[in-house]
Amino acid sequence: MSVDLLTLSIALNLANLLQSAALAGLALANRDRVGPGWWAAGMGVLAAGLILTTLRDVALLPLELHAISNALVGIGMLLLHYGVSRFFGDSGGRRWFWLAAGLIVAANLMLAFTGDAPPLRRILFSVVIALVSMLIAQRLLRELQTDTRPVVLFLAIVFLVNSAFFALRAVASVTEADWLTVSPSWQTATYLVSMATTTLWTFGLILLVNQELVNRQHEAVQQLEQIFAAQPDAVLLSRLTDGVFVKVNHGFTTISGYSADEAIGKDALTLNIWRSPEDRRRWAAIMRREGACTGLEFDFRRRDGTFRTCLLSSKVVTIRGVPHAISIVHDISERKQMEEALRRSDARYRLIAENTTDVIWLYDPFKSQFTFFSPSIEKLIGYSAAEALDLPLSAFLKPDSMQHVKTALDYMLHEWEGELTNAPPWTAEIELIHRHGQIVQAEIVTSFVRDEDGQLMVLGVARDITTRKQTEIELRLARQQAEAANRAKSAFLANVSHELRTPLHAVLGFAQLMSRDDNLTATQHEYLAIINRNSEHLLHLINEVLDLAKIESGRYTYTPNPLDVRRLLADLQVLFGPQAAAKQLQFIVTCEDQVPPMIVSDEAKIRHILINLLGNAIKFTHCGSVCLRADTDKQQMYFVVEDTGVGISPLEQPYLFRPFFQGKQTVNEASNTGVGLGLSISYEFARLIGGDLSVYSAGEGHGSRFTLALPLRTPITSSVTLSAEPAKQRAIQVRADQPVYRMLVADDQPTHALLLISLLRRLGFAVQSVTDGEQALAVWREWQPHMIWLDLRMPQMDGLTVARQIRAICATEPGLLQPVIIALSAHVLGDTAASVLAAGCDEFLAKPFPEHEVVRLIEQHLNVQFEYASVVIREVPETAIHDQGYHPAWCQALRQAVQVAHFQRLQELVGMIEDQRPDDARQLRNWIETFDYEAVRQWLDRLVSSQTVDRVV
Repeated sequence: MSVDLLTLSIALNLANLLQSAALAGLALANRDRVGPGWWAAGMGVLAAGLILTTLRDVALLPLELHAISNALVGIGMLLLHYGVSRFFGDSGGRRWFWLAAGLIVAANLMLAFTGDAPPLRRILFSVVIALVSMLIAQRLLRELQTDTRPVVLFLAIVFLVNSAFFALRAVASVTEADWLTVSPSWQTATYLVSMATTTLWTFGLILLVNQELVNRQHEAVQQLEQIFAAQPDAVLLSRLTDGVFVKVNHGFTTISGYSADEAIGKDALTLNIWRSPEDRRRWAAIMRREGACTGLEFDFRRRDGTFRTCLLSSKVVTIRGVPHAISIVHDISERKQMEEALRRSDARYRLIAENTTDVIWLYDPFKSQFTFFSPSIEKLIGYSAAEALDLPLSAFLKPDSMQHVKTALDYMLHEWEGELTNAPPWTAEIELIHRHGQIVQAEIVTSFVRDEDGQLMVLGVARDITTRKQTEIELRLARQQAEAANRAKSAFLANVSHELRTPLHAVLGFAQLMSRDDNLTATQHEYLAIINRNSEHLLHLINEVLDLAKIESGRYTYTPNPLDVRRLLADLQVLFGPQAAAKQLQFIVTCEDQVPPMIVSDEAKIRHILINLLGNAIKFTHCGSVCLRADTDKQQMYFVVEDTGVGISPLEQPYLFRPFFQGKQTVNEASNTGVGLGLSISYEFARLIGGDLSVYSAGEGHGSRFTLALPLRTPITSSVTLSAEPAKQRAIQVRADQPVYRMLVADDQPTHALLLISLLRRLGFAVQSVTDGEQALAVWREWQPHMIWLDLRMPQMDGLTVARQIRAICATEPGLLQPVIIALSAHVLGDTAASVLAAGCDEFLAKPFPEHEVVRLIEQHLNVQFEYASVVIREVPETAIHDQGYHPAWCQALRQAVQVAHFQRLQELVGMIEDQRPDDARQLRNWIETFDYEAVRQWLDRLVSSQTVDRVV
């Protein structure tokens, strides 16, 4: 069977048209791809060129149409090449396309216009097709490493075959014997190869696009899977028909606690993830009605039973004809917690802002207006917050306060260097104008802040201090009055102490002189000892009063000395016992066994503190008891004063030791005359001596307990040593080999002068006396005494003036004898000692003074030597017990020791009976240790009465 060439040509044309249509449909179906459109265009141009070729064979056509038909075939091949390049992502090449197309057209037209040369047209036609097919194959071979390798390889082979065929055709056209004509065999082969290759590459290009689509779909599926798996929220796919989970991601397993295998194949009811069935029904209704659900909030129950607050968004999708729901569950538990914390914080801030008595405000310094006021503004100036926001700053402030605030604000805005929000807060006291016209004193504290928009604002707090300012004025006046009262008190104490010490000087002095008389009986010596002891006690109390005056004026120091604790407690027992008895109170003094006999501290200050505490305890206790207890631990000594009195409110206890503070119980006490300084001074005393004073009370009506804690230092462990015992010798007279020294006594008090004159004359000195300062100067100049005993208070001229004039005269008249001047005074407050030394005196001796001090000063300044005699100490009998019982002398000594609370003597007397009467000694020592002297007196009364009865019988 033979097929003519025309039939083959028509078949090829029909095939090319069908291929063009197929590629055009492919291009329309894949508009997002660039290459298929160029392929369709290339096949269409190629088909047009081949149709012209067929027409040329059956009809006589101009040579120009021959050139156009060949050029169209070449351009069609170029369009296929350009389409393949663009399909694989090449962005350039359009310039080269137009250049190649132009060359092909130019070559064919040139052949047409230079004469009909069919062999050359065939060679050019074949070379162009072979060359372009080779370029297409080369571009395809560059894509062998992609996912489309099989299809690309197939296409590359097709185009290589096409290129090889047309290359052979070109060679055959040159080598044929009759090269002007084409053999039928080559024409037949050309039609058949062209039909096969165009069909194959059209099929291959369609496969390439399909493979690309498959690859893209596969990549999209992979990307969706990755997105599905990487989504932090829970993503799940479930069938709407039965609610079974088809697919879940890792986010779902994290939120729910179930693994993917445990969740897939089960529904939400089986997993019990809905806390509220009502939420599930609401979700199902929305999905049925709208096909989608967005932001449904519900409580998600996890596998462990805990709940998470989540947002659910779902959409209905159809997969293989089955409706499914794809859902995203977003965990908002942390956000809800933050919102709740923010809500509570906002509520707290709002509660503070709306209920605080201070006014909180925000001020815009650039717009000169307030942007916020807390509601408490109405309490401060009478305007509501809304009303105040509409008022300018000048409406609130007095002119001087307005100027003060404006100056500070201008300085901060224009002069401050650096970020204003880092500037320190500005505090000022200003005067506000109330709505009703009155002036309100206020304190403001301001700082710069930035609002939510970054705008600089002034944040301020205003506080009403009108009452505080009034209180400060009252306190200032009260302090001035108290200071004036203290000055008056100090002056009064100075005068009173002088008046008290003056007669006491005579009592002590003459008692000491009388004690030197060896003709006195033992009883008289005991009486003198009692006078001396009580006078010294009175002097001690006066000195304490003077110490208090020093404390209040700020002139006091810590003076550590050995302190007999039990003797101190005994003194306090004697001092406060009558006061407690007068109020029918039980006064209990105890000293624990572990308390050492002696400690080292400042006795005067401890005594003052305990006197103050005990005085307050008795004053504010109307029934019950007052207890004083001494105790120790390894490091501290404690004195505890406890009472059953009115008690102290816990609210007042932190302020109890502040100056001028008076608690409610003090104010309510009718007998109160103090100004609130006693406890403050005692507290300062305690701190000065290295200790602490504290208070505890359960409240009003429950009594109180004050504890004085001191560092425990004993003479064994301390560098302070016990003072030496007074010498058991007294000066009798000046030694015979000493010269006669002249003594001048200047004192306007005859009693005091007589006491000193008697002592000095007894010691063997020549003595003269005067009663005023002018006489003292006259006698000194005339008599030239070695020592002058000069009282500071005298008529005509005081002692200090006398001393200055004597020193001044001696400086101008060197021939005069420089006397030793001893200043005497019962006034010991302030800088008396310093002032007398500055006036030219050599020593200051406070009245009353003991005899040994006079002797010491004479020895020190005149180097006088005395003859001494041992002091005869009259002791009780060596034995306290005789045949009839206790010795009367021992009983009398015990009674006298009890009367003066002589703790050491009591211990000695009890020690004398311990061997013979241990039971009595034990009982007596117990009473003495607890300072129950009344029990000792009663025991003595019974003892004397029983021994008297025994003698009568």
